[in-house]
Amino acid sequence: MAQQGRVTRARRWWTSTPLLIRRFSISLILLGVALVGVGLRLDYTNWWDGHGFLVNLVSSLTSLCFGVPTALLVLSHLGNAQTDARHTRRAREFASQEIHEFQQVLVTAFRVNDITELSDRVRSLQLELRELGRQPNPERAEATNLFLSGFYALARNAGGPPAGGTSLPHAWAGVGSIGRQWGRVRTWQVQVQSQWRLLSEEVRPRVIDCGLPWVARALTTEAEQAARVFLSEDRRNPWRLPANARDSVGITAMGHFLGDLQALCATSEALAALYPEPETGQRR
Repeated sequence: MAQQGRVTRARRWWTSTPLLIRRFSISLILLGVALVGVGLRLDYTNWWDGHGFLVNLVSSLTSLCFGVPTALLVLSHLGNAQTDARHTRRAREFASQEIHEFQQVLVTAFRVNDITELSDRVRSLQLELRELGRQPNPERAEATNLFLSGFYALARNAGGPPAGGTSLPHAWAGVGSIGRQWGRVRTWQVQVQSQWRLLSEEVRPRVIDCGLPWVARALTTEAEQAARVFLSEDRRNPWRLPANARDSVGITAMGHFLGDLQALCATSEALAALYPEPETGQRR
């Protein structure tokens, strides 16, 4: 089995050599074998006696016939290995840069310092939202106001004091009712989807072609689905709720949004673990 594996690797190594180098190497080796045979034959008959210069010339030519193919084969593969290493390094740097950019886009819409803080805050809101859904109607109004106050504190474009300093709205329709929140969020939505598309369609194929890792298929599929439907429908978009939206509608829309955002955050964290951002001194 081990011998078969070595034969397979040798065959793969040979077939990966450029065709021109293979043909040239085979021609020189055949010529070298022929020169060796002729030299041994003439040596047996003592023909070389008195032909010292010719002996040196044929010996040098025979050495070249074996040495040049060896050098060509070794150097060609060393060159290929160097090229592959350079492509791999560039793919890794490209992935690191774009993953970091994706994380920056995600956190832009929130009052957080980094993606880890955003992911933690989103998970907390998801837990609060589940508890809110279990509340009976008479007690849900206060719990809804408390939840939305936390959401307004997190999101930059989800409610805020209007001109005149009146209090924040504490109703589901209030998430997008003040000023031009949805216009700003719409811009952020496009940025998130565009940056994910770049990761999925450009970064991922490039790193896989270089033999570099990517996140698990399940995580990738979840993020693909989340990016595709991210704030794309009113029932998944807390900024597009009607003025008379019921609590169940608001909770459903917020749940979809937080779930999609959490999927994107989790995938970005997993990717950043594979391709961490380079130190400032290491950036080129």
